[in-house]
Amino acid sequence: MKNRLTFVIILKMDIKNFFRFTYWIAILMVSYIIDLLIMANTLGNLIVGLNYLKFFSPGITLVSAFSASFILGRKINIEKENKFDFYLLSLPLKRLDFILGRALAGALQGLVYSFPLLITSFILIRLPNILEILIILFFIIVFSLSMTSLAIILATSIRGSRNFTLARSLVYLWLMFGSTIFYPIDIISNYFPNLVVYILQFNPMSFGVNILRSLLFQWQIQIQDMIGITIFTISIIFLGIFAYDRSVNK
Repeated sequence: MKNRLTFVIILKMDIKNFFRFTYWIAILMVSYIIDLLIMANTLGNLIVGLNYLKFFSPGITLVSAFSASFILGRKINIEKENKFDFYLLSLPLKRLDFILGRALAGALQGLVYSFPLLITSFILIRLPNILEILIILFFIIVFSLSMTSLAIILATSIRGSRNFTLARSLVYLWLMFGSTIFYPIDIISNYFPNLVVYILQFNPMSFGVNILRSLLFQWQIQIQDMIGITIFTISIIFLGIFAYDRSVNK
């Protein structure tokens, strides 16, 4: 019971801090919806035979979840820089509970942050049934958990907020523009060699957006996407726990 209480305290602490910036969060949510409309209007005219607004809406949903997950990463990086993490870990709680509590807080933040974009996808594509909605919500939580773990790895391995911001930008470029977020893989294959197409497909964001599109459009989920996102999520969670634990033992 004590461990559970500890877990809830850590979870509530980060969630409460997240909602301190309600107006800023709302502005960013609106900006993502505007980005969706701008991208659809711009690229939709270039890709014949594709409703780009529907195609891109699942992608921008996961992009928003990624951004929310890295908000927690930035907070952890600042705490480490100011040595505040040592104070937190000096509290009477288990270190593993502390780390998992923070990771799950980031996952819930990703779900909350992506919710308006997800509702937009429901409106644009279709309204799933209750079971499908629960599966989609669970998938976004798992995806956000993996992105939070990735943020924790960067936040605890890199010194300085500027360096963390730079690293986040590089990871963002790799995940977004090195994936199938913006373009269908069959169109990409017409303009790039097979090696490039192969690399784009083996990107965590590609795994995630392919699965989300399959759930929303009722396509068959590809086995390589399920295997890829499962291996990435499990690996990155364990690496995140190891990185956080290692950083506070120095």
